[in-house]
Amino acid sequence: MNLDLILPTAEDAARSAGAALRKVFGEEVVVNEAKHHDLKIQLDKDTQELLTKHILQKFPDHAILGEEGGEGSGGKGVEWILDPIDGTVNLAYGLPHFCVSVACRVDGKIVAGVIYDPLRDELFKAADGHGATLNGKRITVSGRDKIEEAIMAIGFSKTARTVEKCLELYQYYARRARKLRAMGSAALDLAYVAAGRMDAYLEQSIQIWDIAAGVIILREAGGKIDLTPVDGNPNVYHACAWNGVLELPRR
Repeated sequence: MNLDLILPTAEDAARSAGAALRKVFGEEVVVNEAKHHDLKIQLDKDTQELLTKHILQKFPDHAILGEEGGEGSGGKGVEWILDPIDGTVNLAYGLPHFCVSVACRVDGKIVAGVIYDPLRDELFKAADGHGATLNGKRITVSGRDKIEEAIMAIGFSKTARTVEKCLELYQYYARRARKLRAMGSAALDLAYVAAGRMDAYLEQSIQIWDIAAGVIILREAGGKIDLTPVDGNPNVYHACAWNGVLELPRR
């Protein structure tokens, strides 16, 4: 697989989708489905269609797996993993913290990833063995090794059971860490750990499209991530990501 072709395609697709989101940010959104802890909006579907069209124009025989559907490859061959808007609720409420996430997985291994924040014009990207960058400049994780000096992100999942677990983790680390954050975008949480802005990210029951690009960006920046499949589902995980030196007694 030629990463010299894969990574530019991922970046071009993410930038194109991000530009479209930037134009409509702040406008009223069309809500297709409202749940207790989540929203599905038409803009998610429209953005994934834009990403899919862009990728398949370059690679028509590749598979697409995304938050808004798509036929994945089942872990075989080349598969693009898309989250058209990570932070949908933030966008819908006018909070300027969301991103486009594009990753490429080959035979089950994530080989390239891009996370693009269109409002800050920040593009995080990485390819297997090539390091991680933010707007073209190399990034690395922090060196903080003490919980009392750490800023940690804890994501809140969507079921009663996972919310309770997240509350347990939040209560535990609130007494120990310097600061905790719940910012509403798993992809950006991982990108921020990769860039040394935060030191760890924990979440229960997170979907693969939320974290796929962030996984390789974090690893290429020197961080670590443990992913535990939930109920044997290969696309849903308990995630624990950190800078590689911080000790996390609770996960």
